[in-house]
Amino acid sequence: MAPKGLLSIGEFSRLTGIPRSKLIYYDEIGLLPAAKRADNNYRYYALNQILTVGFINDLANFGTPLKDLLALVQHRTPEVLLEVLTKATEEQKQKIAILKESLTVMGVMSDLMTLGLKAGDSSVEIVEYEPDYIVLGGENTHQDAATFYPAWLSFMNMAKKAGININYPVGGYFENMERFIANPGLPSRFYFINPHGKDVRSGGKWLAGYVRGFYGQPGDLIVRMLDFAKENNLELTGPVYNTFLFDETSTVDPDQYLMRASVKIAEDE
Repeated sequence: MAPKGLLSIGEFSRLTGIPRSKLIYYDEIGLLPAAKRADNNYRYYALNQILTVGFINDLANFGTPLKDLLALVQHRTPEVLLEVLTKATEEQKQKIAILKESLTVMGVMSDLMTLGLKAGDSSVEIVEYEPDYIVLGGENTHQDAATFYPAWLSFMNMAKKAGININYPVGGYFENMERFIANPGLPSRFYFINPHGKDVRSGGKWLAGYVRGFYGQPGDLIVRMLDFAKENNLELTGPVYNTFLFDETSTVDPDQYLMRASVKIAEDE
């Protein structure tokens, strides 16, 4: 039985949620000595140590080095504690901000893959989009380039210098259907699908088509989209946005990449 006013290490562990092994470790290194050691070497803790161990454990979870924790516990003052808490709080705020941004990126990627799993590989359909935010790059200068890579690299470097997160999915932008037909593998601009972007892809009715294959290889997609538009008396006003719902992040086979091309449809006034 624990001495009056003290808790056994088991009771203290259950109350604080801190494993018994960690409490023993804290005791052995002098970070949180037990309030009393019985003749049988059992450890007992005072009720007020609940506050101390909670504070120590929180700082440890924050990543505070052990040597700093030991120094703080042994020489703590309100001034020293405030300095440590302020530093730890700012560091955690930065980590939280990074985690929130990563969650947003993963959410965008998840949404694209969900769309891809629902889409028919070679389907064409009319869809209703809500306005959404993007980061639209400047006009590409392809200069008769064989591939989009030089322009894409320039876009990524621009974004990096501007402090834009380059982990968001990238798409290709064409100002109209004619430009897409002429050079489907060479977008007029690139864009990030970024909810924090200041550019807006307008809502309304769009014609969306899907095709499997590597970047810049639209296959018969353009023909299928034009045929659908003709059969349904649709006027394709542009712009055109190309988005890869599946890419190297979700499949190892480039032939299984899935692109969606969306072109704005003229709507009756």
